[in-house]
Amino acid sequence: MGSAGKLDICFLYRRAAGLPIVRRRGQQLLLALLSGALLCLPWVDGSLYWTAWFGWLPLLFALQGVSLARAALLGWLAGSVFYLGTAYWMVHFAVYLKGLSLPVSVLLAALFWLYCGAAIGLGCLVYRWLARRLPQLVLLSFPLSIVGVCALFPGLFDIRFSETQVAFLIAIQGADMVGAKGMDLLILLVNGLIFQLLVGLRGRVASALAGAGAVLVLGWFGYGWLALAHWDAQVADWQHMRVGLVQPNDAPTRRIPAPPEGYSRQYPEEMEATSRLAAAGARWVAWPEARYKGYFDHQSVRQAYTDQVLAMGTDLLFHDVETRNRHAEPISYNTVGWLRRDGELAGQYRKMQRVPFGEYLPAFWQLPGISALAHAVLGDYLRPVGAGDMHTSFAIDGMQVVPKICYETAFPAFIADAVGENVNGKVLLFVSQDNWFGETSQPFQHRAISIMRAVENRVPMLHLINNGPSVAAAPSGRPLAGTPAFSRAELLVDLPYSVSAQPSFYGRHAGLLGQLWLVMLAALILLALLTPRRQVGLTPCNCESS
Repeated sequence: MGSAGKLDICFLYRRAAGLPIVRRRGQQLLLALLSGALLCLPWVDGSLYWTAWFGWLPLLFALQGVSLARAALLGWLAGSVFYLGTAYWMVHFAVYLKGLSLPVSVLLAALFWLYCGAAIGLGCLVYRWLARRLPQLVLLSFPLSIVGVCALFPGLFDIRFSETQVAFLIAIQGADMVGAKGMDLLILLVNGLIFQLLVGLRGRVASALAGAGAVLVLGWFGYGWLALAHWDAQVADWQHMRVGLVQPNDAPTRRIPAPPEGYSRQYPEEMEATSRLAAAGARWVAWPEARYKGYFDHQSVRQAYTDQVLAMGTDLLFHDVETRNRHAEPISYNTVGWLRRDGELAGQYRKMQRVPFGEYLPAFWQLPGISALAHAVLGDYLRPVGAGDMHTSFAIDGMQVVPKICYETAFPAFIADAVGENVNGKVLLFVSQDNWFGETSQPFQHRAISIMRAVENRVPMLHLINNGPSVAAAPSGRPLAGTPAFSRAELLVDLPYSVSAQPSFYGRHAGLLGQLWLVMLAALILLALLTPRRQVGLTPCNCESS
């Protein structure tokens, strides 16, 4: 049969349903822009989490019947808009980082948005290719394509759409089974189900998948309702420990700041706040990530901290830059120290997941000539540090505090590994310094990411952000206490914890689940390759947009 006589299965489905096909390129572009805007809204304002559950629909309509190149372009456009809205704070970051002018900062941020947006574009390309070959399985191919490609795409941060949903407590409970990536698949599945309901795709396989998908969604929310009630009841019966958090709201600076007037390295502002929290009954107090405290460099600072902790009778967890010699070469670490109430430095955690271009240069950027360029652009923001080599916890009266630093919150499997299968008494403590991003939505995004780690592992969590909003959250993700953003604050919270807790399913199998979605996508691609494109004179989903 000649090409003019070929029939398109997807075309027949849509025409049989009496549905229009978006053919005009201008309309397709507008739909892609609309999707990008809808998807970024929850990252800008967490109360708009509900837009994620239908935000992909305009893009799905735009992708109907388009060529692979067109699909990639539309996805890239939607993705770039999504990243522009989600990470608009990259402009502020560039200004504070290097003191660049606003136009130059916008240009650099735009390059970042366009690069990251390519992940969505590639995901749409894979989806359209699968939709052509397996038109009955689009309900599977769409979520797996987007999640799989985004997971493989080389970027600084692995975006997870589910982390916008922390205000939707019933929805996030299933993360303890499949993690944030698994919930990403559910959100995309809901979008796909709504799309199929609107376009009326027919066929026994597609109908069966839609029915199974609907049952899965109902089961997810049913589980969420039961799990939330269960964990609220559990936490009510746990023992509590009073802890204090100090939020100094230090101003961003590219140079190590001097102590404010009236304070010194030996007596920082945070120590004064600690004395108040200790007087109010805090068993231990934490400080956020800092540029420099001088504890590890100066004996006078160490002695002063020891004396003051002894006087207060409370344990202190603080962050500082630690320099040690390795093979006669100095090497620095981002370190959380545990200063026990008896004045002894009883434990240390060295940051393991370093920030590319902030704390180390990837291999390519260390090549001669390129390294000089990187240092010229990054300036003193680039502080090469060594990577820690082990997780640790600080045992404080039965509570096991698991410390992590800033960017490490963005690695679900890494955090699950840190918590481990013995979760008795475990509490996650994240300390970060987000003042590089100004008064934007970035600290709120960081807060949401850390809350999802609590739900995945079913442990209490504290996230102490230098400029706020700091938060204490229960294993259900329910906030227990918090501080306002962009202000100085001291938080005293009676934190629940359990010495007989059990690990979550995700916590036990995080590594396996992280690969499962990629295996499923690979299996779908293999099935597509093995499926003939021509069946009884029909060309599956080969309708190119004019």
